[in-house]
Amino acid sequence: MSTPTSAPSPGRPFNIEDMNPRVPFWPIIKRLLEEPQWWMGLLRRFWPIAHLRWLRFAMVTRFEHVREVLDKDQVFQVPFAPRMKELMPGPLFVLAMQDGDDYREQRRQIMHTFRLEDIPQTIAPRAAALSEQIIARCGGRIDAIEGLLTRVPTLLCEEYYGVHVRDPKLFAEWLTAISSYLFSPPSDKPSPLLGMAREAADGVRAAMDESIRDAKKAPASDTTIVARLVQMQRQGRGAPSDELIRAELLGMLAGFVPTNTIASGNMLEMLLRREDFMARAEHAAREDDDGRLWRCLYETLRFRPINLGPFRTCIADYTIAEGSSREKRIPAGTRVLASTQSAMFDERGVVQPKQFNPDRAAHESMVFGYGLHWCIGVFLAKAQITQTFKPLLKRGIKRAHGRDGQLRTIGLMPAHLTVKF
Repeated sequence: MSTPTSAPSPGRPFNIEDMNPRVPFWPIIKRLLEEPQWWMGLLRRFWPIAHLRWLRFAMVTRFEHVREVLDKDQVFQVPFAPRMKELMPGPLFVLAMQDGDDYREQRRQIMHTFRLEDIPQTIAPRAAALSEQIIARCGGRIDAIEGLLTRVPTLLCEEYYGVHVRDPKLFAEWLTAISSYLFSPPSDKPSPLLGMAREAADGVRAAMDESIRDAKKAPASDTTIVARLVQMQRQGRGAPSDELIRAELLGMLAGFVPTNTIASGNMLEMLLRREDFMARAEHAAREDDDGRLWRCLYETLRFRPINLGPFRTCIADYTIAEGSSREKRIPAGTRVLASTQSAMFDERGVVQPKQFNPDRAAHESMVFGYGLHWCIGVFLAKAQITQTFKPLLKRGIKRAHGRDGQLRTIGLMPAHLTVKF
């Protein structure tokens, strides 16, 4: 969907702006992707399983059909493995794997490393402290996306993950380039994003390798993710290799900073657009009701989620909605977009979908995915995003005047939005 300018030339400084699309009619395409509910509503009603055979592409938009596709993970498989191997040869991260013994072992290892007690002990207090420090120094005006919503999770890459971050802005841009390449629509054609993604992966790999080496030289510790993985390695049998540690770190980092930036940036834009959303979020922040604040932010994100939905590749002929009037045979080799964004506004599966309801039933939201590849880092994201927003919302914010106060993006990823308070 997006075609940036050519890859950076040797010796040229890395510039994330090079990832901005340069294709005909991009402003129109972007508008359709950013404001999709009107045409998604038409698809849900008249063409809920849209299949373009000549493009080997299908899109499902109704709640029940989206869940069916994501439930059938052995038929509709994740397409990320080839791109992940291009950037980081070696073992795959769980996000690019199918269900099986290796998937379950790595997921168990990750859940053992990223502990729930880290949320109240490290993630929440550090995100709150970093956010407060940044806001207190900004003089009542800040580019909230670059200066706060991206910066806080990037700083946590060093403090919590234990990865050396020499230049937080550049490190965040590297992770953005990697994420944009990995999760862009699958295609048989070479992606113009590959050059920048490889350059970014080289930079992140060097930082991870240095961090792993330093952790091995240091006394045993469990204060960071890198230190814990190295400690597991020292224990011997079944322990992760350096290559697996690298794959797990890259997957978690590429999911942490860019995904949280997109989520937070979209939350901020919707809060500024809708006074009723903002009022309820600000009230929760001022009452120090973190649970309520998160539910407000989470529901806000439903109105402008991270993406249209996940892509899957159909590896065997399959009939979606079999036996119904809408059944559709999907041939093997078809790329399928399971539009969770559309599903969350389908009145067949969601109660009053156009209403803002922070107390909405959990099963009605697919903000962080659904099924096998439901976001593994959602608990970290929840704590980091809530505590980063809280000091900002307590002060009461408005858009800055002029262009600075309008959301600017890299492709579809939020990049800049200045607010004042």
